[in-house]
Amino acid sequence: MIALALLFSVDAAARKPNVKDLVKTFDAAKGPERIRLAATLGRMKDKKTTDALIQAFDIKRGDPRESSAYIDALGLSGDPRAVEPLAQAWDYLRSLILQMGELPGNLQVLRWKILEALSLLGGDPAERILSEALNDSDPRVVEESVRGLGRLQLKAAVPALQQLASGATGNLLQAVLEALGDIGDKRAFSTLDQAANNPDKYIEVQAAYALAKLGRKEALTRLQGFLVGDPAEDKVGLLAAYYLVKLDKDAGLAHLEKMMKKPDSPLAPLAAEALGKTGNPRAVMVLVEALKAPDAGTRLSVARSLTRLGGGRAVSALKKLKLDTNPGVRSAAINGLAELGEAD
Repeated sequence: MIALALLFSVDAAARKPNVKDLVKTFDAAKGPERIRLAATLGRMKDKKTTDALIQAFDIKRGDPRESSAYIDALGLSGDPRAVEPLAQAWDYLRSLILQMGELPGNLQVLRWKILEALSLLGGDPAERILSEALNDSDPRVVEESVRGLGRLQLKAAVPALQQLASGATGNLLQAVLEALGDIGDKRAFSTLDQAANNPDKYIEVQAAYALAKLGRKEALTRLQGFLVGDPAEDKVGLLAAYYLVKLDKDAGLAHLEKMMKKPDSPLAPLAAEALGKTGNPRAVMVLVEALKAPDAGTRLSVARSLTRLGGGRAVSALKKLKLDTNPGVRSAAINGLAELGEAD
């Protein structure tokens, strides 16, 4: 923590850490401190910070917790040079499966994270690994490969995703429907239309989002209709609002803002979390409105979502939250500022 404090003790004219100093501090850091600094290096999107991450990443001999942080950071870097070490790590973990039959949980998690990082970087090797992972024996790996293929908008994956949809349930089916919407290929209409008529309202909402992504105006109207319903179905409305924000619709932002402000609502923290996951920069302003929410759990979700979204307004809001009365919220805000490369 001392090195972190020194790193971010800069004058007002220099809000962001110097890349050279950041790399030097990272190289000298150990354990938890290195883990905290990794995300900052990734977000810097600088050749030197990526070099430091690649050099530190050792899937064979490294601590799995550190490896996890480096994988996330390499994905954030956006640097195509990061694909090769990630692909090598993927192959190494596959070789361990052949030797051991099954990986311990901490190593299996690394496989999911590698797929996510590769989908953020793209390129032929990344697409190949993600496509092959559709046939993996681990359902969580399959789910992450589906999300990655959707993120990359790989049209060649549509037939395989449609086939997967026929037997998928739960989170995997949601991932498939979202991916088909994100890819935007009209061949998906038959699969999505079938899902839209499912008696499960969550599946109906997921399909409506995908159809709206493909240009179906009635699907957008259908999504908006889920915002007004039985109070017992608030979670359905939350999901619909989340998708509407991803589609950049004001109705979704207004609904989630209302949910966050609802007194004693158990869904308020989930609404704040959903805003962060949308990736929509406009969600920051809605989150800022919840800085003084009475529930500490909601403010904690706000801090984490602001960190996820980033940007100038998010940084200003996090600086206010580091003075929060709740120690957990303060810690999340301070860690968020450090991750965003800002003085804490």
